[in-house]
Amino acid sequence: MKEKTKIGLVAISDERPAIHGQDEQHNLDYLHMIKTVLEARVDEAGENLEFVVEDRIINSMKLAVSLAKRMRAEDVAGVAMCHHMWTFAREAAMFARVYGGPVAGYTNKDPLRPALVGLLCSGGTLDKMGVYHPRIIGDINREDVQDEFLSWARAASTASNLLGETYCNFGGRSMGMGTAVRDANDWIKRYGVDVEQVDQVVLLERAKQVDGKLVEHAFSWLRANVGHIDPTVPEEKIKNQIRLYEATKQICNEKGIDFYGVKCQPELSEITDYAVPCLNQAFSNSDFDWNGPKEPVVCACEADMGAAMTMRLLQGVSGQPALFMDFRDYDERRDEYIFCNCGSQSVCYAKDMEDIHLVHTDKYYPSGGVHVQYVCKAGEVTVARLCEDADGEWMAIIPGQFLYYDRERCQETSPLWPHAYLKADIDPDELLQVYGSNHGHAVYGNWVKELTHLGKILGFRTKVFGR
Repeated sequence: MKEKTKIGLVAISDERPAIHGQDEQHNLDYLHMIKTVLEARVDEAGENLEFVVEDRIINSMKLAVSLAKRMRAEDVAGVAMCHHMWTFAREAAMFARVYGGPVAGYTNKDPLRPALVGLLCSGGTLDKMGVYHPRIIGDINREDVQDEFLSWARAASTASNLLGETYCNFGGRSMGMGTAVRDANDWIKRYGVDVEQVDQVVLLERAKQVDGKLVEHAFSWLRANVGHIDPTVPEEKIKNQIRLYEATKQICNEKGIDFYGVKCQPELSEITDYAVPCLNQAFSNSDFDWNGPKEPVVCACEADMGAAMTMRLLQGVSGQPALFMDFRDYDERRDEYIFCNCGSQSVCYAKDMEDIHLVHTDKYYPSGGVHVQYVCKAGEVTVARLCEDADGEWMAIIPGQFLYYDRERCQETSPLWPHAYLKADIDPDELLQVYGSNHGHAVYGNWVKELTHLGKILGFRTKVFGR
């Protein structure tokens, strides 16, 4: 099980000894109440967060510096500075500056104390410093206040966990896609992520070395669990796809690669006559495979770096594997957006394993193997995509609902490919005129607030589309 991400809770106080002493226990008790309330929420949801209380209440610059260094040293992902009384803004400012990670301000808005006054003074001071500092206001026993707190905490956790990771491109730019390319120097600066490059020939050579027993086990598992395997596809082609997936896992483990993209076209799709890597997309972006439960590892088709980072952020805030999809069409008659990826997507979005069909590849993939075909199950979703324009990076965020249809509807587009049908209350002209990619990504649930926080923390613009 992954180690829980720590979120710190500190209280800022009044530097005047008499005032500080009167409210010291009140501050401490409220910090522990915040911890109890929020941990009950995350434990119920199975989220990987814990809240760390600093029992020393900050009432001096010396203590602000000391505790900020302690939080930094203990790998705390973000710190909420709590204001339950009048507080000295310089302590909050110095704490934020020395700590250097994501911070938020919280006040219970106690009418018996000038708590809101303290938060606003500190918040304004941090604004002047250019420090992003969302203000969370209200009684922690209110569910809406808890939601605000947790949205920021998930974003802070994601940004912190991203720091120090390595992304790998297996192969280069696919089919001339300018939308897929990102500057590695910008990634190390903005996200703290290194970009590695490994040629696809390394995947092919390693795939030939994958243990035969593991391949047979995986193939038997697929036959026993998916709803249909196309009998016209040679078994050896599917086994080659298994080999590619297992080879990628081995290389990622050896090289310390945390998430990756595979170019695929045209080398793996038609030049090598080995097989297309569709099972990578299906099972890397999954919390299980034929070996049992596992952590999902983001895999982006067509070595799309913008996709990979979007998926990594979605996975971070939601705890779910993320979808990679082609933005295929807008259906005017039904007022629906059709996403239809060219061959595969995460198996976690199928209604069940029985609803997954492994079917022969189409004309674009003469190397052969199977596509992973299904229609995404219904549910609330957040679709997102990191785009770039002349002003830099920005994220499109589209809240909506996936609608489930029988796979017969896929005949209208590409029946061999997986589909998602999105209903969203947005103006299609507004979206399609500015949406900066041919790809889209999604997870179930509403994660608009978390992604908006991430934009502020990591330094990209966000635009939420909705009427």
